[in-house]
Amino acid sequence: MKHRDISLSDDEQGVCSVAGCGKTPKRSIPRKRVENTDSFNLQGSSRKAHLCSDCYRTFKKSSKKDRTMESLGR
Repeated sequence: MKHRDISLSDDEQGVCSVAGCGKTPKRSIPRKRVENTDSFNLQGSSRKAHLCSDCYRTFKKSSKKDRTMESLGR
């Protein structure tokens, strides 16, 4: 099986979208989902928020209750 390398080398995607964080992004998540947690100040106005591994971990912890409630509703 081939391994595909994904490059996030665009100028927009070179830095984490969270204000004050300058690390390279590892994940991209819909911006509205990140804004619903109220734990981040996001930079820019793109549709997706690019998060580094530390900010993604914080996002997952803060949105855990919302995600479980959403999965129970299915």
